[in-house]
Amino acid sequence: MLNTFSLPFSDDKRMIYAKEYLEEKGYICVDDNSNADFVLLPIPVKDYMLDGLDDKLVFYGMGDYKGRDYNKNESYLLANAYLTAEGAIALCKENSDIAIFGSKVLVTGYGRIAKALCKYLASMGADVTVCSRSESSRVEVLFNNLSHIAFDVLKRSNDFDFVFNTVPHIVFTKPELSALKDGAMIIDLASFPGGVDTLVASSKNIKLINGRGLPSRYSEKTAGFLVGKAVVEIIKGDFS
Repeated sequence: MLNTFSLPFSDDKRMIYAKEYLEEKGYICVDDNSNADFVLLPIPVKDYMLDGLDDKLVFYGMGDYKGRDYNKNESYLLANAYLTAEGAIALCKENSDIAIFGSKVLVTGYGRIAKALCKYLASMGADVTVCSRSESSRVEVLFNNLSHIAFDVLKRSNDFDFVFNTVPHIVFTKPELSALKDGAMIIDLASFPGGVDTLVASSKNIKLINGRGLPSRYSEKTAGFLVGKAVVEIIKGDFS
């Protein structure tokens, strides 16, 4: 039975809240890694953080190491998607002088984060269009009473006020950026290098906002609790 853990890196406040969650569930935090049943590391984990931990059970976020990656826990990913979507909307409001209600919004991609975004945006009165590749996603989008377009349509002139990109490769090049209306805003939620040609975007009157790492920007406590919850779920599933 795993009862004790250590937290060697606590600069990320999410880890402090993950520790709080684990302690509320009866786990004991110790200062010395050697006295811990497992070690909790941040997300994203860095190589140096694993030095000297070869003989320990390690829980970490985003990597391919010996141990357990809580970022692969499905319930964690789903809940984190909603935190990201909520943060994306907050970021949008902070950087725009128009309302989401009544606005025309494009969401590129239709994974977990995009689906969460669509639910929030539609409930706020936005006219939401989704751009995705698969036929199954097109059917799901239409079933949810949203509009759908294919990626080649992005090259045509459009009047979207906001674009939320979740596709983790460059989809907005010169043709797609040129098709956006003057003053449009793009919030790029995709991991590096993102989905937008930043050089082209900077040459046009398009506001490009970096939306990576939003749970840690706006919802540190909830995001940390989600880490702790994922760790407990993994322990119960794999070590009970």
